[in-house]
Amino acid sequence: MLAKARYTVPSTRQQTLQFNGVRYAKATQDGDLAESLNLSSREFPGLTQRLGRVEVGSYKAPTAIHGKDRLVVVDGTDLLVDGVVVGRVTAGEKQIATVNSKTVVFPDKVYYDTDKGEFGQMALTLNLDSATFTDSTLEVKADPLEGKTLADLFTVNQAIEISGCTNEGNNQTAIIRGAEGNKLTFYDGTFKACTSVVTLERKVPDLLYICENDNRLFGVDEKTIWVSALGDPLTFYNYDGLSTDSFAVAVGTEGKFTGVCAYSSNVLFWKENTLHKLLGSEPSEYRIYTYTVPGVQEGSHKSLETVNEVLYYKGPTGVYAYTGGAPVLAGDNFGTRRFDTACAGTDGKDYYLSMRDSESGEWSLFVYDTQQGVWMREDDTHALDFARVDNRLHFLSGEGTLFRVGEAEIEGDMPWMALLAPFDWTVPERKQYIRLYIQAELEAGAWIKVEIREDQGRWRQVFLNHTERRKNFALPIAPGRCDTLQ
Repeated sequence: MLAKARYTVPSTRQQTLQFNGVRYAKATQDGDLAESLNLSSREFPGLTQRLGRVEVGSYKAPTAIHGKDRLVVVDGTDLLVDGVVVGRVTAGEKQIATVNSKTVVFPDKVYYDTDKGEFGQMALTLNLDSATFTDSTLEVKADPLEGKTLADLFTVNQAIEISGCTNEGNNQTAIIRGAEGNKLTFYDGTFKACTSVVTLERKVPDLLYICENDNRLFGVDEKTIWVSALGDPLTFYNYDGLSTDSFAVAVGTEGKFTGVCAYSSNVLFWKENTLHKLLGSEPSEYRIYTYTVPGVQEGSHKSLETVNEVLYYKGPTGVYAYTGGAPVLAGDNFGTRRFDTACAGTDGKDYYLSMRDSESGEWSLFVYDTQQGVWMREDDTHALDFARVDNRLHFLSGEGTLFRVGEAEIEGDMPWMALLAPFDWTVPERKQYIRLYIQAELEAGAWIKVEIREDQGRWRQVFLNHTERRKNFALPIAPGRCDTLQ
């Protein structure tokens, strides 16, 4: 009888030269992380601690922040601009955008004009006891609202709906062509001369999601895409055939709208499985194109963020990157794990994404290095909103604290952790890892601890040390015989 030849594996030496970030998928490679805490890829291919955060504000019940020229915060029912309460809103989640000098807040339909320092209602209804009509004008004798004239309340090119006039021919929607004091001027032949009680109304649609692009306000309600007049987010229903007009179009695709954003010179209106793209620079040129693609997950409308001409967003099955064609997954790092309620921001290079695990309900703040294609999990931060203020990224935590991120100094004794994906060579027998080395550079006063486990057994500590001065050294690890090592 011939003896069986023993299967042998020659000794090999292998180096892992880069860390690829977290990957929750089953298929991993050396250098992938099964989990991370407070780490960054900014020294790629190595690992390092994330940059610091600085607390710059604290609020009682905040729901939204917005940054353009100024920091806008909704705290409970207070609307604050640069820390000063400028108006009142209802409690709850908000949509905020700035067009020209006006910052608008939905669903409340209020605005704050930073040039005038004025807070007001976007939609307006005036019940006038007496108004005098001529062929082309409408005039009242007394100021109609708290000492404000008609010209204070309405502006040229706005559309107003006139109703309740005893001369029914005057009940119509008309475009203002001049405004002075308590006299509004319209096109010749607009009205029949009379004096009557009348109601004037400036209507604003109930927009669910909004954004600014090309000095206009864009938004959607349940079925309709809306565009404001040029430079005036208070003016809708203005269809006078001019380049400055407003615009509206109903769409018939299935499903709810889930988000709106500007991208390049276009505006994108998202559903979970549909994209409506609006092209054109003025109403006469607007065209809507519809695509069946992975869209924005419901509840993740705040995840839409553009970094270096790439639009990133949270879809139902992952994070997608869009460059004008078909969206593609920004890596398969999340595997079968599902997340929701995503909110994002960017510092101009990295994509910061806070989202909730759909199964456990736990929150995580992930950072995607768009240059290296590496995902890191920083911590369990629940970010309610992000904003760029003075070109610095800020986020509002679920506890009501406003942080500025990307500080050079790390805040205090920041804990950190890298859990490597298992090493698992595909050979039929248990292997002997003779020696492992981790190359590390420690700052003065830092500690490092290494734990390993073989074949999914218990974790055991194999190294613990600290240094009182900056030091670069290799940490030796001697594992036992096993199929898999972590």
